[in-house]
Amino acid sequence: WMVGGDGWAYDIGFGGLDHVLASGQNVNILVLDTEGYSNTGAQISKATPTGAVMKMAAGGNSAKKKDLGAIAMMHENAYVASVSLSADVGQTVKAFREAEAYTGPSIVIAYATCVDWGHRAGDKAMVMQQVQAVESGYWPLYRYHPEKVGKDGSNGFELDNRRISDSAMQTFLNNENRFTSLQRTSPEHAKVLQGAMVDDANFRHEHRKRLSMSDEDLLEYLKKAMGEQVTGDRVTILYGSDTGTSEIVAKNFQFEMKRRGMRAKCMAFNDISIADLAEEKKILAVVATAGQGEMPKSAVKFWQEMEPFLENAPADYLAETQFAVFGMGDSSYVFFNEAAKKVDEAFEKLGATRIMPLGLGDDQHAARYDTELEEWTPDFYDNIEAPEPPQELGAPSHLVEILAPGPETQKLLSPYVPHGSKPVKMTLKRSTVPEGYERDIDHFEFDLTGSGLPCYGQGDSLGLWPSNEEEQVQIMLQALNLKGDEVLRLQPVDSNRSVPLPEVITARALFTEVLDIGGWPKRRFYEMLKLSATDEAEKAQLQHICSREGKGEYNACMEESYTYAELLQKFPSARPSVGQLLDYIPDIKPRLYSIASSSRLRGEDTCHLCIIKNEWTATSGRNRVGLSTRWLSEVEPGKEGLACHGTVHPSAVTMPETHETPLVMVALGTGIAPMRAFIEERAAAKRDGEVCGDMALFFGARNRAEYSYEQEFDDYQKEGVLQHIILALSREQKEKIYVTHRLQQEKQLVYDLIHEKHGNLYLCGPGGAVPPQVRKAVIDAIRDCGKHSQEYAEKYVEEMQINGRYNVEAW
Repeated sequence: WMVGGDGWAYDIGFGGLDHVLASGQNVNILVLDTEGYSNTGAQISKATPTGAVMKMAAGGNSAKKKDLGAIAMMHENAYVASVSLSADVGQTVKAFREAEAYTGPSIVIAYATCVDWGHRAGDKAMVMQQVQAVESGYWPLYRYHPEKVGKDGSNGFELDNRRISDSAMQTFLNNENRFTSLQRTSPEHAKVLQGAMVDDANFRHEHRKRLSMSDEDLLEYLKKAMGEQVTGDRVTILYGSDTGTSEIVAKNFQFEMKRRGMRAKCMAFNDISIADLAEEKKILAVVATAGQGEMPKSAVKFWQEMEPFLENAPADYLAETQFAVFGMGDSSYVFFNEAAKKVDEAFEKLGATRIMPLGLGDDQHAARYDTELEEWTPDFYDNIEAPEPPQELGAPSHLVEILAPGPETQKLLSPYVPHGSKPVKMTLKRSTVPEGYERDIDHFEFDLTGSGLPCYGQGDSLGLWPSNEEEQVQIMLQALNLKGDEVLRLQPVDSNRSVPLPEVITARALFTEVLDIGGWPKRRFYEMLKLSATDEAEKAQLQHICSREGKGEYNACMEESYTYAELLQKFPSARPSVGQLLDYIPDIKPRLYSIASSSRLRGEDTCHLCIIKNEWTATSGRNRVGLSTRWLSEVEPGKEGLACHGTVHPSAVTMPETHETPLVMVALGTGIAPMRAFIEERAAAKRDGEVCGDMALFFGARNRAEYSYEQEFDDYQKEGVLQHIILALSREQKEKIYVTHRLQQEKQLVYDLIHEKHGNLYLCGPGGAVPPQVRKAVIDAIRDCGKHSQEYAEKYVEEMQINGRYNVEAW
């Protein structure tokens, strides 16, 4: 990375920057645009906007701001992005990721607010400035991908802020001293110069807006502008996204519709006005939920316009429009898919015709939102009478070349390091259950010294990258007629990966360390096999599995837990290339495990985990084991320790600000892990002389053998750290007793700690019926022990959830 300011990039160093872009080398450039020589006291530069007062331009700058991004795009070989961090964090992160992934020169131009500009609200207004600059249309958000030019009619340009506001522009100009000083001293001159700046910003925005459109969309846009009638059936896909996942799903829908020969347009909710909604004949909305039921960032402005409109809107406003909404949420939150529900209700209230029932994707499902999406999508396409997809495989996104064996080829190889991982060392692995026990539960210890990982906190997880089972790797290699020692060169041709693949790797390493060949294939993998199969019987079977009538057989394959490798073995005539497999088999993702230790007690370089082996029986009766826990069961740290790839994942739970807050901890099985971390943290605080609130542990398992850390917890109870231990060991007596029974039996304790002493509750363990049953037990305790109404008790628990006092981690 080269990092510099605008004085260098736009002005005195521009020739060098231009030379670097023209060189074609794989170099990333970050320009921090403060729109003037901020290090020399706000001297004018070629980045200074028209009408701004700065040194050497006391009467206002009369020249236009240089369009550095447009010049960079003229090279046609460089990735170019314009970003404003506070205006759109997701777009900024995406730009940096794409710049990193692009093989060739890249330049990211960042709006960098400067104290020399002056602002009515002082230097704390920098976030506001970054937002207003984008909303007004003064500062653009875009990304230019040279590798996409000419592919599927694309010119490679994506505009990320389509809608701008005249009122935001006026607010922007009236808040910064560099503009208002000229308005005070020479109002007419300011009106001329700053009016020209506004006109130029609008002109450039209109140019970029048209540049970002496909030929089809541009033709329609120009027809509308000329007052002509627009005809033709099209699906408009609107997305509301915070982290980018909903946007990806929306764009996948657009890609699939175009692949089927349909017209489809994809845009953020914020990029469409309510006035334009009625012109859309078919709308598919993909909506995430932010925080506690709020609209995601790319739908906030849309909803701010929609809410007041709904109050007096005509009931038939969208009478000519059909709609479907798919929500992407997490049922562990109080307001599950709330944003999607609001959008769905709004379309219905405005008289639109429903295509599909509201889809509710849930991150708590085994395959996250994909579980529901896979059920919902085929019916959606059927209901809009979409054409069948073309029965041919598209070109792979990577060219895969087998290099000639020899010493020179071997020099190109290097150990694979997963993107975002850091080196950690497993130092200890020991069983916490008796030898021969029916389930394997192990305690692990890791040394994080020198890893570069941040110090972990309570509730955080350690992510580990596992390796595939050797048997699965062999099945894959045999299916592809490979030995494993072949050296492959992977060259991206049309890749949209945010994380690039290694350029050179052996076939064995690719299928062992990179691709998740032991995972459960989605429907699209079966469709790819159907198109690859040469045997008529196999092709017919795959055709049936992929059809609506074959849903039962598809589900049977899922229940049998076939892996990607095993499906290639099951359908041997389907021989996709390695390049095609790169597009259909996901990368191995880190598996996250709740940390079972406190960095305050153990030290920030020591991390503990408690993990149960994930085993199940497939419908055929064969034993199946999860990828990561199978890998963990096979490895041994030895005397020197075992090198692993790891990462620390921040907690999704909220911890109290002080240790005086009581904690009610409900743990099932290895859900004991984060509770041990909480207890250790309290122990360290108590030993340091801090005042600590009471802690109550409700632990549920089959047998006492599964009560990991029993001796430790007994010692903490004697020390006065852990006041209450209530066990629910379901198989230790005649009648089954579960943790929810114990909560009902200990209502007074729950009420005192939660309601009277304002404590927090933490639940960790398997999902299903347990989380709602625990919630009911807490509501019952508040109602019965406090003599409160049912409505009050339910509202109290809901407020706990909203305020971070009621935390659930379920799987």
